[in-house]
Amino acid sequence: MQLKTLHIKIIFIVIFTLLIGSMIFWLAKNKGLRDYQAIASNGELRVETNLNTIDYFIKNDTVQGFQYELVKAFCDSFHLKPVWSVENSLQKSIENLQEGKIDLIARNIPITSEMREDLAFSIPILQVPQVLVQRKAKYNDSIEPIRSQLMLAGKTICVPESSPNILRLKNLSNEIADTIYIREMPRYEAEQLMMMVAKRDIDYTVCDLQTAKKNAALMPELDIETAISFTQMQAWAMRPASPELKQKVDSFLVNFLQTKQYRDIYRKYYK
Repeated sequence: MQLKTLHIKIIFIVIFTLLIGSMIFWLAKNKGLRDYQAIASNGELRVETNLNTIDYFIKNDTVQGFQYELVKAFCDSFHLKPVWSVENSLQKSIENLQEGKIDLIARNIPITSEMREDLAFSIPILQVPQVLVQRKAKYNDSIEPIRSQLMLAGKTICVPESSPNILRLKNLSNEIADTIYIREMPRYEAEQLMMMVAKRDIDYTVCDLQTAKKNAALMPELDIETAISFTQMQAWAMRPASPELKQKVDSFLVNFLQTKQYRDIYRKYYK
């Protein structure tokens, strides 16, 4: 009987030790991770976005951009101060979010089942297809642009490092039962890759239709008429461990996306 009691005590001690160890590990891993109450108490929302001529840029010593104005409107409604950082690598931004260095990723992130495993998305802000960016025949030795996705077999498409479009291109490669080569370009944004296509440094890239239209208007060499995906929903991203922040963001967006102020912001940067 005493031996049985001793065994029970040992099992209890082992279980208790494991629980304490797990708690210490969780606390260490989640140190600095904040939800809305902590953010409101501090008064600052740490936001990371990408630097380009649509989302976030500086003009005449003034910060401007689609994401900048949306985040500012959200922060104004909740009396918060946005604290900005810029990172063109989405993967790095996700790491910063998970490590508690930032609270929100404000950029056009396609909502996919794979990314839902690590991120809590806001309600969709934009709904757009992804398109192939290539040169018009006039600027490409009279070679006609690709119109069938089957013609992408054997082609190399350059994308920003860790771009969400990589998954779509891999799926497309499976769909056409042939290889599409994907070249990740560290430190390059979609707009920069579009410029490289126009200058004949690379042949193909992909990006969302709105960004493509904005830049194609400035670069007549570019053809953006070939879609590579159906319409995709795009949103901001937060940590799954920040449900209160997600609720505040969603409640704001539900109303704000229907306002004239939002329509004016959209036309300012995408029309």
